[in-house]
Amino acid sequence: MKFVRRVADQEPSVNLTPLIDVVFLLLIFFMVSSRFIDEKQLELELPGATSAQAVASEQAVIVEINADGDYRVDGRGVAANALVASLLSLRAQYPDRPLRLRADGAASHAAVVRAMDAAARAEFDRVEIATGGDAR
Repeated sequence: MKFVRRVADQEPSVNLTPLIDVVFLLLIFFMVSSRFIDEKQLELELPGATSAQAVASEQAVIVEINADGDYRVDGRGVAANALVASLLSLRAQYPDRPLRLRADGAASHAAVVRAMDAAARAEFDRVEIATGGDAR
């Protein structure tokens, strides 16, 4: 009986077709299951507080922010870069008074955050945010 010898010159090969199929199936799965959200700036109209309690007529350091982002500290106009210094001097004069922020509804969020940051740097213990019904 004769046995046929195979040629030993053939190199073993790996079939990549199933691997490519699996990769394409994963790609299709992630494309279908992903959500692409077009995030835009939302137009918000900030409401007044309905459950706000009236603040006692305690004297407070009042910081007002108008729609243009201009600051007034106790009735005097203050530049944004001098806000911390102004609050520090008032904190030294009136250490027990809270800080009350009165921001216009159209004021930018950045202007309000800048005022709150200045209050923190001036080490005010209490910061109040005035709403539509709060008195001075």
